[in-house]
Amino acid sequence: MNVIILESVLFVALLAVVGALFVTALGITPLGRRLRQSANRKRIDKQAELTCPIHGLQREQDLVRLSAGEPLCPHCYQEAVHGHLD
Repeated sequence: MNVIILESVLFVALLAVVGALFVTALGITPLGRRLRQSANRKRIDKQAELTCPIHGLQREQDLVRLSAGEPLCPHCYQEAVHGHLD
């Protein structure tokens, strides 16, 4: 019985070591670098999409989506529709 439990514990430890090596290898290899760079690019693109050149960074919930699909700052939209800001 002890042998079965010991073998199970060693198997789980082996799986943990293999998983740790895999995660570490992703951080070192070119594939890991490419994954980090693409995640950074997505984060920067998302932030650039939320930034109005006039009014600065806006929350995603506040943006107005035009019929063409382009997001617009709520202040710019209000100015375009009403001609003034409140």
